[in-house]
Amino acid sequence: MQNILFDLDGTLIDSGEGIMNALRYSYQKEHLSVPLDTVLRKFIGPPLAESFEKYNAIDPKSELATRLIADFQEFYEQTGWQQLTLYLQVQELLIQLQNLGKKAYITTAKPEPFAKKIIHHLQLDNYFQGIYGADLSETMHKSDVIGACLKTEHLTDPKTCVMVGDRDTDVIGAAANDVATIGVLYGFGTQEELQQAGVIATIEQPLDLLTQIG
Repeated sequence: MQNILFDLDGTLIDSGEGIMNALRYSYQKEHLSVPLDTVLRKFIGPPLAESFEKYNAIDPKSELATRLIADFQEFYEQTGWQQLTLYLQVQELLIQLQNLGKKAYITTAKPEPFAKKIIHHLQLDNYFQGIYGADLSETMHKSDVIGACLKTEHLTDPKTCVMVGDRDTDVIGAAANDVATIGVLYGFGTQEELQQAGVIATIEQPLDLLTQIG
């Protein structure tokens, strides 16, 4: 496993505060009832349009869905993107991966401009060969993002790659590209969710990844 594809939210950063605040803002602006925090946490990872449909029965192609996404991005671009913390051990993990000659990439369903902004803000640019994210439609799936990374970076052998993520969408998106996934248990998903999706292993803290990738 020479090429490590990292999810961002719930894997490298705890971004729950900013994302959930942006969701509250979007619901309130559209005069909708704000879901419980336990529901809002489930939005972190999958495409927003998909989650609005799943938890509120809102047609992802509707005008309301478009407005909710625009409202979310309005708050997130101004304030929410800074409401996060880097998980402990992540920077040390990235340093060690670099010292081992591994190549790291980010593949996130978060819009790519936000992902790049966050990584630059955290001064982690030098640890990644590339940063790949969704477009601003908030409808792209993880499989599309991973596929774009593999194609652009000429990673032609999926067996040299591994996805590292916290949600079943990471596992499913990687599997669609013949890439295996290691699940992290400190993010926003659950062990049951990850195992049902088909992870090859799970880790309890970032540095545990070193013992899994060989």
